[in-house]
Amino acid sequence: MRSKNLGDIMNASELLKRYAAGERDFVGVQLQGAYLTEAILIGADLRQADLSGANLSGANLKGANLSDADLRNANLSVADLGGADFSDANLQQTNLRQANLPEASLKRANLVAVNFREANLMFANLSMANLYQADLHGATLYQAILHRAILQDADLIGAILQGADLRGADLSRACLIRADISRAILIAADLKGATLLGANLKGTVLTGAILPDGKMQN
Repeated sequence: MRSKNLGDIMNASELLKRYAAGERDFVGVQLQGAYLTEAILIGADLRQADLSGANLSGANLKGANLSDADLRNANLSVADLGGADFSDANLQQTNLRQANLPEASLKRANLVAVNFREANLMFANLSMANLYQADLHGATLYQAILHRAILQDADLIGAILQGADLRGADLSRACLIRADISRAILIAADLKGATLLGANLKGTVLTGAILPDGKMQN
């Protein structure tokens, strides 16, 4: 079933009723500031939706399509977002603390100042995403794809980046204290000014990378 109009304005209650009735197409829906705590919206099509400022804490959006959606300042803490598509979405300053995002797609997403503290991003695709000043303290990014991602000034203290693809990523001034970067691929990455105190770099590939001191690794 399809929603009647692109850009439908509805409240949270109506959205949940339509979903319960079998509707899945909510493309362009306007739900700014909606209260959807612990809502179940598995597989919902929310492309281009405006969910800025919405409270989706603890919601289940596994497999949902949120590409091109506006989620600025939304609360998605502890939400289940496994396999969800956030490609090209705007999540600036969104709260994703302890959110579950295995295999999620965040390609080219605006993740500036996002709170990913202790989030699960195993196997997630964050290629070309903007994570400037993002809080990834204690986050799990095991084998995540961060090809050409911007991680300037990001907090990656204690983060697990084991086997991650960070080719061409910008990690300048990032804080990687006690981070596990073992077996990660950092070919041509920029680590200028980054803090690597206590980081695990066993088996890390740094060919062509700019090291913290500004020198290039041969």
